[in-house]
Amino acid sequence: MGMMPIPAEVLDVGEECRDTVILELKTGEPLSWKPGQFLMLGIPGVDEKPMAFSGGDDRRLILTVEVVGPFTEACSGLEPGDIVTVRGPYGRHFEIRGPRAVIVAGGTGVAPLVPLAEELSKRGIHVTSILGGPDAGRLPRKDDLKAFSDEFLVTTEDGSEGTKGFPTDILPDLLEEADIVYACGPEAMLESVVEICTREGVPCQVSLTRYVKCGEGVCGSCALGDGLLVCRDGPVFWAEELIGTEFGDVRRDATGAPE
Repeated sequence: MGMMPIPAEVLDVGEECRDTVILELKTGEPLSWKPGQFLMLGIPGVDEKPMAFSGGDDRRLILTVEVVGPFTEACSGLEPGDIVTVRGPYGRHFEIRGPRAVIVAGGTGVAPLVPLAEELSKRGIHVTSILGGPDAGRLPRKDDLKAFSDEFLVTTEDGSEGTKGFPTDILPDLLEEADIVYACGPEAMLESVVEICTREGVPCQVSLTRYVKCGEGVCGSCALGDGLLVCRDGPVFWAEELIGTEFGDVRRDATGAPE
């Protein structure tokens, strides 16, 4: 049975960094969510899209939005006092493990990893985080992720901040003492994370971003092959669940057809 959308008031729309805004919403009723889950955000008269829970609590929600198309443009144009709708929570959340965790965030993939880092640090788990982006002006939620990390590293593709390269370039050096790796970001990066962790024998959970329309396992647009649907079986998967699927291989378009 589908969840009904509930109204939420926009409290704040802040520009976080280039092409990224932070939406802060207040919901009419509590939404009990865990890091890694997502909601369907609706803007009346525009559309409805999946967004990872990116901080806050059960009544005050924080979303990290990358401005890439008409819907996210509309998100960036929202103003305090505007009313949107939310339904959820959907999907599978991260499983908390310790005592030492490594977080790998690629660009706006940082969204679900900020509340995860917060939860890990609350539980006394040692957190090492890597945040990667194209350049220094495109490192979303840098301060927030850093605040919840014991060790914090940055990579940029152009070398303008931190280490030049990708998060996966420095990941292998951090795995000697890691008990678990959590990652979210572009699928090519996640594929590389899964490969490295599998090789080093470190358990790994990745959150996949796929085209989700219904959020409820009905439409099939987020199919991964092997009978897996991102919205229902994910978006968080253990590395071994992805072996033999379309992960890292096939993309699907808005109709659910392979691209």
